[in-house]
Amino acid sequence: MSKPTYFKVPKCLKHKEARKAITNLVRNMNEKGLFTESDVPNLCRMAIAYDMYLSCVDIIYSEDGGMTMINLKGELVKRPEVNIMRESWSQYLELAKEYGLTTRSKGLIKSLKS
Repeated sequence: MSKPTYFKVPKCLKHKEARKAITNLVRNMNEKGLFTESDVPNLCRMAIAYDMYLSCVDIIYSEDGGMTMINLKGELVKRPEVNIMRESWSQYLELAKEYGLTTRSKGLIKSLKS
């Protein structure tokens, strides 16, 4: 019998939603016997990217937020959080596809098995 692999959710995660999503993913992978030690770095990266995305969403959709802001020169500019949000989502989605979490990647993985 192989030694069980454990996953510790990164302490830096601020959102319960990110913690729950990554915990459920690890649980499902464990139940299917698919979780290995080599998955830990990618899952940490995935959890942090999702949490960062949620942090940016919080800022953008807060009362003082929005997609734009007034800079120190008084110009209306795009918020830096918009770019960070997009980059974080791209990173999360890239990893989600590897783990079959998107509709398309699920279909591709199923077709590879059969």
